[in-house]
Amino acid sequence: MDSAAAQSNPNNLISLLPGEFMIREKTRCEALYIITEGQLEVYRTASSGEKIPLGIIKSGQYVGETALLLGRNHSSNVVALTPVKAHRLTKEAIEMQLKTVPAWLLALTKGLIERLNSANELLRRNGLIDESLAGQVKAVEEKFKK
Repeated sequence: MDSAAAQSNPNNLISLLPGEFMIREKTRCEALYIITEGQLEVYRTASSGEKIPLGIIKSGQYVGETALLLGRNHSSNVVALTPVKAHRLTKEAIEMQLKTVPAWLLALTKGLIERLNSANELLRRNGLIDESLAGQVKAVEEKFKK
Protein backbone atom coordinates (compact mmCIF):
# COMPACT_ATOMS: atom_id res chain seq x y z
CA MET A 1 0.00 0.00 0.00
CA ASP A 2 1.25 3.41 -0.76
CA SER A 3 -0.69 5.94 1.28
CA ALA A 4 -0.65 7.31 4.79
CA ALA A 5 -4.38 6.53 5.04
CA ALA A 6 -3.61 2.86 4.49
CA GLN A 7 -1.29 2.48 7.45
CA SER A 8 -2.31 -0.40 9.68
CA ASN A 9 -3.18 0.13 13.32
CA PRO A 10 -2.62 -2.30 16.19
CA ASN A 11 -5.84 -4.16 15.28
CA ASN A 12 -4.63 -4.64 11.68
CA LEU A 13 -7.49 -2.50 10.37
CA ILE A 14 -6.74 -0.34 7.36
CA SER A 15 -8.65 2.37 5.51
CA LEU A 16 -8.31 3.46 1.89
CA LEU A 17 -9.80 6.37 -0.01
CA PRO A 18 -11.01 6.06 -3.62
CA GLY A 19 -8.01 5.78 -5.95
CA GLU A 20 -5.63 4.42 -3.33
CA PHE A 21 -3.90 1.11 -4.02
CA MET A 22 -4.14 -1.86 -1.70
CA ILE A 23 -1.98 -4.04 -3.96
CA ARG A 24 0.21 -3.29 -6.98
CA GLU A 25 0.94 -5.93 -9.60
CA LYS A 26 4.42 -7.47 -9.66
CA THR A 27 5.06 -6.61 -6.00
CA ARG A 28 5.87 -9.07 -3.24
CA CYS A 29 2.93 -10.41 -1.25
CA GLU A 30 3.03 -9.36 2.38
CA ALA A 31 -0.59 -9.82 3.49
CA LEU A 32 -4.10 -10.99 2.76
CA TYR A 33 -6.97 -8.51 3.16
CA ILE A 34 -10.54 -9.19 4.26
CA ILE A 35 -12.79 -6.37 3.09
CA THR A 36 -15.29 -5.17 5.69
CA GLU A 37 -16.56 -2.09 3.87
CA GLY A 38 -16.37 -0.68 0.34
CA GLN A 39 -15.45 -1.84 -3.14
CA LEU A 40 -12.13 -2.31 -4.92
CA GLU A 41 -11.29 -2.83 -8.58
CA VAL A 42 -8.92 -5.60 -9.64
CA TYR A 43 -7.10 -5.05 -12.94
CA ARG A 44 -3.94 -5.84 -14.86
CA THR A 45 -1.93 -3.53 -17.01
CA ALA A 46 -1.31 -4.89 -20.52
CA SER A 47 2.13 -4.51 -22.11
CA SER A 48 0.54 -1.74 -24.21
CA GLY A 49 -0.34 0.10 -20.98
CA GLU A 50 -4.05 -0.66 -21.38
CA LYS A 51 -6.02 -1.33 -18.19
CA ILE A 52 -7.67 -4.79 -18.25
CA PRO A 53 -10.47 -5.05 -15.64
CA LEU A 54 -10.56 -8.41 -13.87
CA GLY A 55 -13.10 -7.99 -11.10
CA ILE A 56 -14.63 -6.07 -8.25
CA ILE A 57 -13.97 -7.03 -4.64
CA LYS A 58 -16.79 -6.17 -2.22
CA SER A 59 -17.43 -6.20 1.49
CA GLY A 60 -17.15 -9.72 2.89
CA GLN A 61 -14.65 -10.84 0.27
CA TYR A 62 -10.87 -11.14 0.45
CA VAL A 63 -7.92 -10.36 -1.77
CA GLY A 64 -4.25 -11.36 -1.92
CA GLU A 65 -4.78 -15.07 -1.31
CA THR A 66 -3.37 -16.28 -4.62
CA ALA A 67 0.03 -14.65 -4.28
CA LEU A 68 0.17 -15.54 -0.61
CA LEU A 69 -0.69 -19.24 -0.96
CA LEU A 70 1.37 -19.79 -4.10
CA GLY A 71 4.37 -17.78 -2.91
CA ARG A 72 4.33 -15.46 -5.93
CA ASN A 73 4.31 -11.75 -6.61
CA HIS A 74 0.91 -10.14 -7.07
CA SER A 75 -0.43 -10.59 -10.59
CA SER A 76 -2.81 -7.62 -10.56
CA ASN A 77 -3.53 -4.20 -9.12
CA VAL A 78 -6.20 -3.68 -6.46
CA VAL A 79 -7.39 -0.11 -6.06
CA ALA A 80 -10.20 1.37 -3.97
CA LEU A 81 -13.25 2.47 -5.93
CA THR A 82 -15.03 3.68 -2.77
CA PRO A 83 -13.87 4.32 0.78
CA VAL A 84 -12.61 0.93 2.01
CA LYS A 85 -12.03 -0.64 5.40
CA ALA A 86 -10.27 -3.99 5.67
CA HIS A 87 -8.49 -6.35 8.04
CA ARG A 88 -4.85 -6.95 7.09
CA LEU A 89 -3.60 -10.44 7.90
CA THR A 90 0.16 -10.68 7.51
CA LYS A 91 1.81 -13.40 5.49
CA GLU A 92 3.59 -14.61 8.63
CA ALA A 93 0.30 -14.93 10.57
CA ILE A 94 -1.34 -16.86 7.72
CA GLU A 95 1.68 -19.16 7.32
CA MET A 96 1.60 -19.93 11.05
CA GLN A 97 -2.06 -20.98 10.75
CA LEU A 98 -1.35 -23.05 7.63
CA LYS A 99 1.05 -25.22 9.64
CA THR A 100 -1.99 -26.64 11.44
CA VAL A 101 -3.85 -27.56 8.22
CA PRO A 102 -3.56 -31.12 6.84
CA ALA A 103 -1.03 -31.23 3.98
CA TRP A 104 -3.57 -32.75 1.56
CA LEU A 105 -6.01 -29.87 2.15
CA LEU A 106 -3.33 -27.26 1.52
CA ALA A 107 -2.23 -29.10 -1.64
CA LEU A 108 -5.83 -29.30 -2.85
CA THR A 109 -6.37 -25.58 -2.25
CA LYS A 110 -3.17 -24.63 -4.07
CA GLY A 111 -4.09 -26.94 -6.96
CA LEU A 112 -7.52 -25.32 -7.32
CA ILE A 113 -5.95 -21.87 -7.32
CA GLU A 114 -3.48 -22.95 -10.02
CA ARG A 115 -6.32 -24.30 -12.19
CA LEU A 116 -8.34 -21.12 -11.79
CA ASN A 117 -5.32 -18.99 -12.67
CA SER A 118 -4.65 -21.09 -15.78
CA ALA A 119 -8.27 -20.78 -16.93
CA ASN A 120 -8.27 -17.02 -16.33
CA GLU A 121 -4.98 -16.61 -18.19
CA LEU A 122 -6.35 -18.55 -21.16
CA LEU A 123 -9.39 -16.25 -21.29
CA ARG A 124 -7.16 -13.15 -21.13
CA ARG A 125 -4.82 -14.44 -23.86
CA ASN A 126 -7.82 -14.97 -26.11
CA GLY A 127 -8.94 -11.40 -25.56
CA LEU A 128 -12.10 -12.18 -23.64
CA ILE A 129 -12.99 -9.17 -21.52
CA ASP A 130 -16.18 -8.86 -19.48
CA GLU A 131 -17.70 -5.64 -20.84
CA SER A 132 -20.35 -5.56 -18.09
CA LEU A 133 -17.55 -5.61 -15.50
CA ALA A 134 -15.89 -2.64 -17.19
CA GLY A 135 -19.24 -0.82 -17.06
CA GLN A 136 -19.71 -1.61 -13.37
CA VAL A 137 -16.24 -0.29 -12.55
CA LYS A 138 -16.88 2.90 -14.50
CA ALA A 139 -20.23 3.45 -12.73
CA VAL A 140 -18.70 3.10 -9.27
CA GLU A 141 -15.77 5.35 -10.21
CA GLU A 142 -18.15 8.04 -11.46
CA LYS A 143 -20.20 7.88 -8.26
CA PHE A 144 -17.16 8.45 -6.05
CA LYS A 145 -15.24 11.01 -8.12
CA LYS A 146 -14.29 14.11 -6.18
